[in-house]
Amino acid sequence: MPHDRARGESWHRPSWELRAASGAAALLVGALAAPPARAAPKVDVVVLQNGTRIVGEIKSMSKGRLELGTDDMGTVQIEWGNVAQVTAPELFEVQDMDGGLYLGSLRPGRAEGALEVVADRGEHTLPLRRVAHIQLVKSGFWDRFRGSVDAGASYTSATELLQIELDGDLRYRRPKFEASAKANAVVTQQPEVEDTRRSSLTLAYARLFPNRHRVFAQGTLEQNRELGFDLRSSVMGGWAYMLARDARNELVGGGGLALNHEKPVEGEGTTNVEVVAGFDWANFAYDFPNTDIQVTAFSFLGLNQWGRVRLEASARLRREIFSDFYVGVRAYESYDSEPATEGAQQNDWGLSLTLGYSF
Repeated sequence: MPHDRARGESWHRPSWELRAASGAAALLVGALAAPPARAAPKVDVVVLQNGTRIVGEIKSMSKGRLELGTDDMGTVQIEWGNVAQVTAPELFEVQDMDGGLYLGSLRPGRAEGALEVVADRGEHTLPLRRVAHIQLVKSGFWDRFRGSVDAGASYTSATELLQIELDGDLRYRRPKFEASAKANAVVTQQPEVEDTRRSSLTLAYARLFPNRHRVFAQGTLEQNRELGFDLRSSVMGGWAYMLARDARNELVGGGGLALNHEKPVEGEGTTNVEVVAGFDWANFAYDFPNTDIQVTAFSFLGLNQWGRVRLEASARLRREIFSDFYVGVRAYESYDSEPATEGAQQNDWGLSLTLGYSF
């Protein structure tokens, strides 16, 4: 009898399995038979200084580079200084060099070299050279991300010294704020010598205001045994100001307070309060080959360890070798007048050649 019941169950099971399979097959056939969704027509028009007219879909403009999606050439990047007119009926976020924010469609201004942002309440006219950022409002969440990944390595056969470096950053921007994540790691290996590691992870947020002002906060985890600490965790906050901005340059300076806890290689951990001041300068040119230069420096003055001074600085130059791939040179410097571990080095610097990809 058990055997017969099993046979009965096996006989009736295909009834619902067959119906399910038939339904899935019908859905699959229907999906394959259905005509593909048609992409929205590309109706934005960009006219260059030489009179060339390009039709496509404007995605964004930032750091002097306009991204335009086209049917025949894919996504093209145009230096903003070469643009004479822009026409786009969709809704865009437009930011000027002073941080002013406008929402509306785009059309050529009445005067030469001008852009009109047209909204229900009227239009705003901006000189093209004063436009700092454009973003399509309906763009997806992932379309607002920008980032890069770099890798470098060097080897000296005489000393069997191997150094590997990895670096990455990811940025998300909206008209009123921007968020970023940066990570870096440098590992040095040599036979019969203890490996050295320098690594950091930083998460940052900045609230942007129309008059070039911003407030920022960031958290950082660091390791640098050369400077005598296994782990430094810190939080920092303050105010910054866009000191200069044009089609090729951005210079931001500011200051604030930092709180950190250090775990030295030897000894007890300490908690420190510091005054912070720093700047970030970026230069970009998009005539081939695209070139990107960035210099960042922060100085820290100890309050509970009066007289202790720290400096963190980095510089990077990248040149595009083909679409979105580039070769670069990166330099860094870390200085600590009173290292967390007695007898540790006071400064750690490096220079490396890297290959990278941006997106």
